[in-house]
Amino acid sequence: MSLLSFIKRLPIVWLWLVLVFLASGLIINLFQLLLLPLWFIKKDLFRWANLNVVYLHWCQLTFLAEWWSGLDIKLYGTKEDFDKLGKESAIIVCNHRSDVDWLIGYTLADRAGVLATCKCYMKGYLKYLPIIGFSWWCTEFVFLRRNWQKDRKVLESSLSTLGDFPFPFWLAIFAEGTRLTKAKVEASIEYARANGLPELKHHLLPRSKGFALTAQYFKDKVPAVYDFEVGFPENKEPNLTQMLIGEGNDVHLWVRRFPLQDIPCNTVEETSNWCRKAFQEKDKGMSYFFEHGRFPAERYEYPRKLRNLITCVAWNVVLSLPLLWYIISVIISGSITSFIIAGTIALIGYIMIKVLLHFSDSKKGSSFGLKPSSNNGVKKQS
Repeated sequence: MSLLSFIKRLPIVWLWLVLVFLASGLIINLFQLLLLPLWFIKKDLFRWANLNVVYLHWCQLTFLAEWWSGLDIKLYGTKEDFDKLGKESAIIVCNHRSDVDWLIGYTLADRAGVLATCKCYMKGYLKYLPIIGFSWWCTEFVFLRRNWQKDRKVLESSLSTLGDFPFPFWLAIFAEGTRLTKAKVEASIEYARANGLPELKHHLLPRSKGFALTAQYFKDKVPAVYDFEVGFPENKEPNLTQMLIGEGNDVHLWVRRFPLQDIPCNTVEETSNWCRKAFQEKDKGMSYFFEHGRFPAERYEYPRKLRNLITCVAWNVVLSLPLLWYIISVIISGSITSFIIAGTIALIGYIMIKVLLHFSDSKKGSSFGLKPSSNNGVKKQS
């Protein structure tokens, strides 16, 4: 083991990374709070200012993946498709195989220059996460309750607001609704057999209503849908714990572009059928991947950028000065109270690490998808 690998494994180093992320996040949240009045005065100016400050926080996540852990993302697709990445707004349809699929998407978005304008359909309670939840809310993420009657109104309102977004953005949809597990695949296959639908071996049947409504609304506003298919060597799925200690596995990402004007959008059922067929093609692609160790497309080089590395180095330099001052002042004071306060801060940081790791652990994920119902948008759309 090299010295650098040893250092990355030290708990105090994990704690430092998390503390810098939290401290910088609080600073960014303060800027976002101060910027909020601009939304009511000049909305596009708020959006421009917000995307510039939020990048300073989110890029620490892509730094973790690309530079700290050395995650090797092998990309597949055509030059024509990659040339358009980041230059146009798009709906992103993703599979959901691991704890960090979202981070892989973030990493590609950073390379394409649209990290700060990424949006996603997320579970409603995530907006209450400290720091990052408020950041997502300011960046116009869409928070859903997994109740179609309520979610439809939220979607319509959110899509209406995004209709005049002035910069290229990505709106990510995990149509499977939850992370893949063996139990959920079995439930999905059981549902498919009971309803006369094609069985998927490597995906869950997509809950396609949200995608259908989104595609219909953006038909004349967004140029394309991009399909992201993420694959990993068997039993080598990356996770946040490995990344924090500097271990990055190989990740394979197949990117395909579909002009939105070519997708049928006359009815919800018509668009949902397209989504289900797209997942059948994704399933075939994943079968090919497990057989050949690669996706059925050409490899494409899309290099990482230096800006996230530079930003993270700057944050660490800036925040290390007040931290060192605080540590020295505690030691010199000799005060028991000061030691207790410092120990409490360290403990809170350690607990935050545990919370983040627990949150990203698929073994502790939701049971959503284990009991698919007829109201999930798989067979009937209402």
